[in-house]
Amino acid sequence: MIGETRATLLLLQILCIALVAFPNVEIVKAQETIYIREDGAVEGTDKILRDGNVYTFTANVFGEIKVQRGDCVIAGAGYTLEGNGDESQRGIDLLNDRGSDPSRPKISNVTIKNMRIVNFERGVENSNTANNTIFANYIADCFTGINVMGSPNDFLIKNNTFVNNVNPISIAYSGGVQVITENSFIDGNSIVVWLSPEPDVDRNYWNDYNGTDADGDGIGDTPYVYGGDQESKYIDEHPLMEPVPVIPEFPSWTP
Repeated sequence: MIGETRATLLLLQILCIALVAFPNVEIVKAQETIYIREDGAVEGTDKILRDGNVYTFTANVFGEIKVQRGDCVIAGAGYTLEGNGDESQRGIDLLNDRGSDPSRPKISNVTIKNMRIVNFERGVENSNTANNTIFANYIADCFTGINVMGSPNDFLIKNNTFVNNVNPISIAYSGGVQVITENSFIDGNSIVVWLSPEPDVDRNYWNDYNGTDADGDGIGDTPYVYGGDQESKYIDEHPLMEPVPVIPEFPSWTP
């Protein structure tokens, strides 16, 4: 008994010394891979509540969400989807593994809204999909916030806030009408467009826009050039003078 007591005290001493010596050691959070299956079932977490075709966060989630069905809404309710920064990580993946198996169904008509998506290689993988809406999200600290590749149909990116992403939006080998409007771009304003029609980019806030607003209507008097190539420049004809308001659950920032 005395020996066991001494051993316990020794372990406590070692633990105390470790805490003093390494005060900034972080607890590693368990990484989750979550599936929204083709039949609508949710696997891999108890933090997403299904109600018909609506999937609502009930807490923060650490990991990836692989979506294998279309015609649904993924609602963050102000909670956070967080990655570990790994170069292969996609926050919300709508590809459905079609790269390796083209016979798998194409995901379409998905709405992603009201969530914080942080610290992924790609925040939303919107490739080889159709008619999706990404609305009112806070996307930060990703290499690419939203990646669109090989998507022949329309999509809408609206009312999102992009903070500290290398490429907030990347579009490649895609067609259709791609509407990007009423978003705020903070510390990283590059929209990459490659072998695709120029998207409809209008009425966004760009934190490095230095134009004036003589009539006070909230829209800059001169266009904002956000990208281009040797033949043309891509412009937002009506840049906003103030950021788009974010929902109360999201963090505030000063441009």
